[in-house]
Amino acid sequence: MPQPKILIVDDDFASRLLLKKALQDENYQLSTCSDGTEALEILNKHRYDLVLTDLVMESVGGLELLEKIKSFDADISVMLLTGYASVETAIEAVRLGAIDYIIKPINISELRMRVKKAFEQLDLKRRLQEAERAITFNATVARANHEINQPLTVIISAVDMVKLELEKAQVENGRVKSYLELMSKASQRIAHILRKMREISNPKIQDIPHGMKMIELHPDETIPLAHGSYILVIEDEENLRKISREMLESEGYKIITAGTGKESIEIFQKDKNAIGLVILDYNLPDANGLEVLESLQKIDPEVRVLLTSGFNVGDEIEEALQRGALDFLSKPFNRNQLLQVVNDLFEKRPRPEKKN
Repeated sequence: MPQPKILIVDDDFASRLLLKKALQDENYQLSTCSDGTEALEILNKHRYDLVLTDLVMESVGGLELLEKIKSFDADISVMLLTGYASVETAIEAVRLGAIDYIIKPINISELRMRVKKAFEQLDLKRRLQEAERAITFNATVARANHEINQPLTVIISAVDMVKLELEKAQVENGRVKSYLELMSKASQRIAHILRKMREISNPKIQDIPHGMKMIELHPDETIPLAHGSYILVIEDEENLRKISREMLESEGYKIITAGTGKESIEIFQKDKNAIGLVILDYNLPDANGLEVLESLQKIDPEVRVLLTSGFNVGDEIEEALQRGALDFLSKPFNRNQLLQVVNDLFEKRPRPEKKN
């Protein structure tokens, strides 16, 4: 929590000085003023966490000041100080939202303890508000993702199918292709924003014109360049193959999967120009990673391969890296680790353009 700010309001100079001195060694930012009118002017310009105010003052009294403060900022805590205690006044102060009520003459130790307690309550309240806001935000984002991703998937898939149909019909229409590319980029942009919203764990509110507020996103990042390329995931364990596919597709990549070395080589032989990256499990039932790597390189010397393994195969991995594999990701890995490596490979080492 940032250094707490306290505004002391009392029309008696000696009382103001006493309160300030009593709290000046407690790591608070302290300000003082002489009446309720001045206090309201200050609070309109500056944000304070706690207001310590005398109950009886000539212009605006403590209860009136309390009521006015709560009317424009309910999160500011107010503590009343008075030498004219009564049950009725205390009840009214609590009803209006006072956090505490201290009787003069003030005991310094008691004042410090109550102020400290007030800030503990304020901190707890803020934490609860943040937790509630996060829960509400996450529920809203989850709902929005579900409702938007369904039609968005249809749009993205439909754009790809239209492109395919144009290719089959050998239709060359630059304008139509440019429109389809715009639709594809816009769809990927929507998917990118939805992903970023899912990644927000602590939503922050920022002010925008006309008194409105909106969730603050992290600075926008460049969408990986190779969203149009396919990734060939070679993994014999079905569940891992499935979850790897889902993790990569959640980032916008297009995925082809294979469960054996033989199957992966056949797929690569057929679709090598469409495959921008191969994620290769080193230990397959019918071949090891080095054998598959060499077979892929015979088909395309520029094949880009990311190795994975859950076994201790340090020497073999090192040899594969020396022979042209780009990187190695050890199992177990999570979504962020996988995407970081894949995104880095696409962004930092894009696949060279094929020469016809």
